[in-house]
Amino acid sequence: MGQSETEPVTFEMTIDDGRTRIDVSGDRDTAVVVRSASGEKIYLPPEDFDRPPEDRQTPYDSPYQSADGTADSPYRTQTDTTSVTGLEPTADGYLIVHPEPVTDVRFLR
Repeated sequence: MGQSETEPVTFEMTIDDGRTRIDVSGDRDTAVVVRSASGEKIYLPPEDFDRPPEDRQTPYDSPYQSADGTADSPYRTQTDTTSVTGLEPTADGYLIVHPEPVTDVRFLR
């Protein structure tokens, strides 16, 4: 894939309560490498990164699913980063929650 064919990637990073939250939007075909006190961690793209996030798996899946995936609801709440660690796909990218403050972040395409 040529450089002109890739989507732009933007991210916002916050460190709060000893955890790092990285909100990534745009091209989901990216890997993120973070370094923190415990060492280096690599977050790979979501398994379904090449599928548009709006698509449903079956005709019976509801487009109204809660953020935690436990019950159907017309209301989506923001992901609770106090209970999530790792990588979660979002509608326009993905969310990474690292369990400690990050000192270095690198994006790979």
